[in-house]
Amino acid sequence: MASRELKDTETAEGATATVLAMDGIAVVVNPANTTADLSVDQIKSIYTGEATVWADVQ
Repeated sequence: MASRELKDTETAEGATATVLAMDGIAVVVNPANTTADLSVDQIKSIYTGEATVWADVQ
């Protein structure tokens, strides 16, 4: 079990990768920061640190 891709040395030794699950992300917004919806690009900017204040995604 690993949460990363296998290294070349690991696959060379016979290890094989099998995907068991994909990660999920829940976006929780403070009620004071109302929004009807957020685009995937807006959410990405929040998680990558590009958007650091709420005004950056409105």
